[in-house]
Amino acid sequence: MRRLLAISAAAAALAVYSGGASPAYTASAAPGLSWTVEHSPFRLVYTSSGKQITAQLPGMGYRLADGTAHTLTALRSSNGGTYTVDTSEPGRSATVDVVRTDRGLRVSMSLQPATDVVQVSETLVGSTSEHFLGGGAHTMFIDLRGKTLLNKAVFVGASNFGKCNKNGAPTPFFVSSAGYGIYPDTTAIGRLAFPDAAPDTHCNDAPAPCPVSYNQPDRIQLCFKTNRLDYEVYAGDPAAVTTSYFKRVGMPTLPPPRQFAMTKWRDKISSQAEVIEDMVELQKRGIPLDTIWIDNPWEQGPVGGRVTYACIGALTFDNQQFPDPAGMIAQLRAGGVSLGTWVAPFLSKQSDGKPCVNDYPPGSFVQSDRTNVWDIDLTNPVARAHFETKLEKLFRMGVNMVKGDRGEEHNFEQSTFAGGPGTLVHNTYPLLYAESVARTLQKVHGDDYAMLFRAGYDGMPKVLRGSWMADADMSFDGLRLTLRRGVNNSFTGHPVWGSDTGGYRRVADDSPSPSLFTRWAQLSAISPVFQVGGPGRNATPWVYDQATVDRFRRAAVLHYELFPYLYRLAQQASTTGVPITRPMAFDYPHEEAAWRADQQLMIGEDLLAAPVTADRAEADGAAGRPTPVDVWLPTGKWIDLHNGNVVEGGRWVVRESTLDEFPLYLRAGGGIAFNQRDPDIWPTPWGLNDINPKDRTGWLISPHGGTSVTNHTGGKVETRRMGRLLEVRVSGSAKETQITIPGPAPMLASIDGSHPMPRSSPEQLRGKATGWTTKDGPFGGTILKVPANSKVLLVMA
Repeated sequence: MRRLLAISAAAAALAVYSGGASPAYTASAAPGLSWTVEHSPFRLVYTSSGKQITAQLPGMGYRLADGTAHTLTALRSSNGGTYTVDTSEPGRSATVDVVRTDRGLRVSMSLQPATDVVQVSETLVGSTSEHFLGGGAHTMFIDLRGKTLLNKAVFVGASNFGKCNKNGAPTPFFVSSAGYGIYPDTTAIGRLAFPDAAPDTHCNDAPAPCPVSYNQPDRIQLCFKTNRLDYEVYAGDPAAVTTSYFKRVGMPTLPPPRQFAMTKWRDKISSQAEVIEDMVELQKRGIPLDTIWIDNPWEQGPVGGRVTYACIGALTFDNQQFPDPAGMIAQLRAGGVSLGTWVAPFLSKQSDGKPCVNDYPPGSFVQSDRTNVWDIDLTNPVARAHFETKLEKLFRMGVNMVKGDRGEEHNFEQSTFAGGPGTLVHNTYPLLYAESVARTLQKVHGDDYAMLFRAGYDGMPKVLRGSWMADADMSFDGLRLTLRRGVNNSFTGHPVWGSDTGGYRRVADDSPSPSLFTRWAQLSAISPVFQVGGPGRNATPWVYDQATVDRFRRAAVLHYELFPYLYRLAQQASTTGVPITRPMAFDYPHEEAAWRADQQLMIGEDLLAAPVTADRAEADGAAGRPTPVDVWLPTGKWIDLHNGNVVEGGRWVVRESTLDEFPLYLRAGGGIAFNQRDPDIWPTPWGLNDINPKDRTGWLISPHGGTSVTNHTGGKVETRRMGRLLEVRVSGSAKETQITIPGPAPMLASIDGSHPMPRSSPEQLRGKATGWTTKDGPFGGTILKVPANSKVLLVMA
């Protein structure tokens, strides 16, 4: 006979929606979460505001080293939220604890005794009517319904993107469209299977993954290679659930503005002259640049070795390749450019057929599946200290940016670390690696440093400053995979991300093509990180035809114009966990179309982008034809920022896009901080590398009214529409403030009670304290020049 023990949890706020279809992320906790307990068979049922959101299916279980599987059976006794449960194995019982937290519910299962237990599993009620987001930086899908995820940080290799269901920055956290989320709080290697999951061997990952059952439409399966299970249950919309998750693992760090600035690299640098060439060639073409990083190989090679045959892990400049690194760094600094280097957490045993130097203390390494390197055991304090000492010497030369590569390429599952078994350490290895690099950079440079890492796991965002979606094919398929990977990673990994503009793995000798390079640059323009480089023509983008170079420059400038909006979103991410860029379904989880729109994204709640990723864009670009792009617009009106047209949402539209544009929409009633540079209306022109000027800021606001937007420095713009009259109030803005309003020019304009002001030309406005002008074309409309605290009245046409 079943007996229900109802226990109510603390009530909390739901995320609320305002402004029509646009969500506002004001929720700070989950709704009223409760659980009930069924005695025999034992199971927990989770409810939110009295409604079941999910529940255990009978049979929470475990597996022994001899391969036998057992389950929890009946409740033996209880004490508050602690339950003693019998198992199907004589002589072993389980303790299940349910605890309220400010995030939701925390469920823990431990076994007494825990001897010989090597796997634990949980099965939750699910449905094929649900959709799911999460799982980390995977490339092949957005919606997890019908999928199986490997919870193991594994780099699949560039040739396997789109073929192998693995990823190098996983997380077991996921969100359901049914209004809840689950976070298995474990570092253990494991698997998750969602309703109706199809068979998947994860490209025959070894050792064999945790067992799950396929084609089960009524369940979500969790399995981990450890002897206990802890997970958290959250309730609310995706924003509220995500905030709860980041409260547990640590909020993303807020990087300095330079993390968002242009970064340049080449796959291989043969001499330090090429480093200087990169700076000179970009700057003379008016392309902003903050940092150049030197990719592998750059480190000192073996005695008698040829140039560019590096001993990875030496962490000193090769004296043939870089005879004067101090002079090179000084020359870059004189040009306003910082230097970064590629780093990896291991040592080469040999290079160019000659032995490399191993200067680490005994016991510093752990054996992975790779026998040609020494993997540093970063759980060993002595080894870690030695690694950081070597990094410190490098950083004190002036290196203040790190591209942290690898960390997930070597399989540690069967390794034994000083800090524990590989099944538990493997996933945290990228985090240990990032912690060492970040700690040493901060020790040397304070806050003035940047980072981009490829690998990751839970907790990485609180340490890392940025991540990059690495090594995709130089193809439109590679671009599509990168877009999915980026928004997936932004949601559950690091919100500050970018990709290799143009791709990394060549598919032809002249890759990437002008069309692909342009379209990828447009994705980079709206991504938090814009970095360019690789082994193809993207290593030296000035070799393209002039039209392609011009489009690349415009994409780079657009990225800088968007900086104040992106940075404001980064500030919000650092306190709420809500990502900068996200899948459409994150903002609109109850819209079926949002789950199909996996080639577009939201940037904040007011900007929608659909990068051009279709294969036909290659031929269209070469022929000078526009490419039709299918775009799903949520309910409401949306302003096309490239032509100013107002488009009704709640439907799919086709946007014809030339190489000079891509679908980018502002929500009607919305607004963003936006430092528009063209036309230049200021006496002092914009500097090439001005990403965060102290006394100048701008805004891009809808003419529809109802806007209330704050920028990253605390300035605010609010609008009110009354018939044809648009009132714009500015407060706390910069000394030099400009506002762009898309659409036709106003009939009348008054600033701070002035008589109606005539329209000026951009040249005339440059010499005035206040006034207005107009601009045609992309990001066109009315451009206002106003004081930091002002009131503008416009009579709209």
